[in-house]
Amino acid sequence: MKITLLVTSLKEDELHKRQLPLGIGYLASYVEKHLPDVTVDITADINDIFLQKPDLVGISSVSQCFNAALEHARKIKKHLAIPVLLGGYHVTSLPQQLQSCFDAGVIGEGETTFLNLVRLLQDEGAFSPSSLRHIPGICYHDESGTVKITEPVEPLSSIDLLPYPKRNISPGAKNIFQFSSRGCIYRCKFCASSRHWRKFRPHSAAYFVQELKYLQKTYDATSIHLLDDLFFADPKRVREIVTMMRTEGLSDQFRFDSFISSNLASRDILLMAREMGFTSIKFGGETGSDRLLKEIKGPHASVAHHQRCINLCRELGLDVRASFIFGSPGETEEDLELTYQFLKRNKGVLKIHGFYLTMPIPGTPYWDLAMQKGLVSEDMDWSRLNIDYLKKESFDLEKAIYLNEENVSRTTLKHYFETFRKEFEFFQG
Repeated sequence: MKITLLVTSLKEDELHKRQLPLGIGYLASYVEKHLPDVTVDITADINDIFLQKPDLVGISSVSQCFNAALEHARKIKKHLAIPVLLGGYHVTSLPQQLQSCFDAGVIGEGETTFLNLVRLLQDEGAFSPSSLRHIPGICYHDESGTVKITEPVEPLSSIDLLPYPKRNISPGAKNIFQFSSRGCIYRCKFCASSRHWRKFRPHSAAYFVQELKYLQKTYDATSIHLLDDLFFADPKRVREIVTMMRTEGLSDQFRFDSFISSNLASRDILLMAREMGFTSIKFGGETGSDRLLKEIKGPHASVAHHQRCINLCRELGLDVRASFIFGSPGETEEDLELTYQFLKRNKGVLKIHGFYLTMPIPGTPYWDLAMQKGLVSEDMDWSRLNIDYLKKESFDLEKAIYLNEENVSRTTLKHYFETFRKEFEFFQG
């Protein structure tokens, strides 16, 4: 059996600058490990599917790219008439909206579920409602076309059970992607990760270091971009990784890049990060207002932690970067002024990783709020959720989904956008 997994979560102009996401790479390696007679290819180009003519296609999509996922699925059904499965954050958050061009949707963590679906197709040659209803962790259409959702699948007890993901790396890629954990210990209101992964699970230090050695041997890797929501969630594990890298002779062999939550950025953690090979630290700044920050991220967050992180990074010789969001529900002009003053205070030290408009992504509290306000719907134009706006001169706030009209007008917010964009430069790289 031949399977092709299609990614729709990267922009066309970035495909040759980056490697494809690792989520479907885990699906591919997991299936090939358990079913050696099955080959799984990964692509971001739908034309590869028409050339390969696989027996099964899986499409991975976030909500922002779901228009493309729909278009691809309909083309595949029309020209090849083969089964098409959907996975990723979008279907996990909105399983009841599964469209007819998909035979089934994989909800949440997909390795076990996807393997079960492949085995079912091998055994029966097709997907039928009578068979699909026995597969946990999916949504599908019954005989009448009604979407049904089966019982959830328990997350893997240990993600060390997973083989290394199958990687599709473009020539000249600057960084090699790696996951060392799944999920997050926090519940930020703009983020759907906790709904998708359900709980935080790290790889052991031993697994992580062995994968590093594999990446070094296979790809001559020296620069690693850690895709974790929160690599530093467990300081004890970070220390184990640093110690094991030293024991294995890997100290000074790699340069790392990842996010931290500023409340975790203690001197000890940052010293460990520097010893491990981090030359820069990124955190989600979001706002310079302590009140709003706690509303968005929870009581653990504070602007004082942001400032401590910046000061410590400067002292320890680490570059420090942060991203910020605007238009969050409840944000006032005073909050915007506080953000401006925070950035001005740290200008020349803090590098701006991104300015974004707060978007109501399915699976988040902000999506529920936007639904209540009638700003979004489950059959909307999903490209309207694209959040990569604010560094672009073409950004049009009048056309954007805006959650905070009652507190700050679009005209006022646009003024602040222009001020921030002109005064504070984006970090490139």
